Amino acid sequence: MFHCGGGHEGDSRRAGAGRTTYVRRPHALRNTRELLFVLLTAVAITELLWVIYLGWTLPRHYVANHWEVAWVGLDVAEIVMLLATAWAASRQRAVVILFSIVLATLLVVDAWFDVTTARRGAFLQSVLLAVFAEIPLAVLLLWIAWRASRRLIETHPEHCDLMVSPVPRVPLLPPEDE
Repeated sequence: MFHCGGGHEGDSRRAGAGRTTYVRRPHALRNTRELLFVLLTAVAITELLWVIYLGWTLPRHYVANHWEVAWVGLDVAEIVMLLATAWAASRQRAVVILFSIVLATLLVVDAWFDVTTARRGAFLQSVLLAVFAEIPLAVLLLWIAWRASRRLIETHPEHCDLMVSPVPRVPLLPPEDE
């Protein structure tokens, strides 16, 4: 187990003369958080309305232009993230957390579209690939991201507030002197 020390909620950190000091800026951070909350909530509501509209109006059958480009592009993104994740893991870089989460997301998206767009003859193959390869690998990658996050916090206690604190402790604005 590890212990985190830190400032107070609403503080942002500023390094100075080899030590960390806290600058109170609760009003600015609160307004930024509120703006972000309102913006993302509005986008989610708009997206929900869009999904309802699409579900109501989309045709059951549609011939997509550039179908192969879409699938090859997704697979190329997966390859890039596989290589980036392998590199970050082999070099023990913290960015493995981000790469693992992105790759897990791509694999779940790939599994979803493989299964939902499969023709009758390929449906079983798509389900098997999703159940025995893509989804388990995505779960493994999320576990890797979680494990790497824990390890990062345990070995670098100066960053521990990123793991155990609520989002308000992550500065959203630069220090006042910048």
